[in-house]
Amino acid sequence: MRKGAIIVLLGAVCFAAYVFYSLTGVEPVKVADTRLVRSGDRVSVEGEVRNTGDDTGPLQLEVRYFDRDGHSIGKDVVSMDGLRRGAVAHFKSSARPDDGVADFSIYLNHGRNPYGN
Repeated sequence: MRKGAIIVLLGAVCFAAYVFYSLTGVEPVKVADTRLVRSGDRVSVEGEVRNTGDDTGPLQLEVRYFDRDGHSIGKDVVSMDGLRRGAVAHFKSSARPDDGVADFSIYLNHGRNPYGN
């Protein structure tokens, strides 16, 4: 291999490594240990939010509920205060009627981005 090709290959490998490194820190706030909690004829979702990055502003967790066929049957929004670096906070959605809830998803909303969307 020629010296020029080796330099280009080394530069490409370094660039790829930088991209992968950058992507690991894209979402510093992580939702973990989530579970569906049933209590009689009511259901809610609880879990933890962990901040592995800098201090955050207020957060919103949007919890969507689905039936066995994957159809959406409702949603709740859980508002949380900001998290300090390294903080772990517990959350629980409000109890709602169990209308055949089989699964759920959680969307973490940090608010609007600098571009307004």
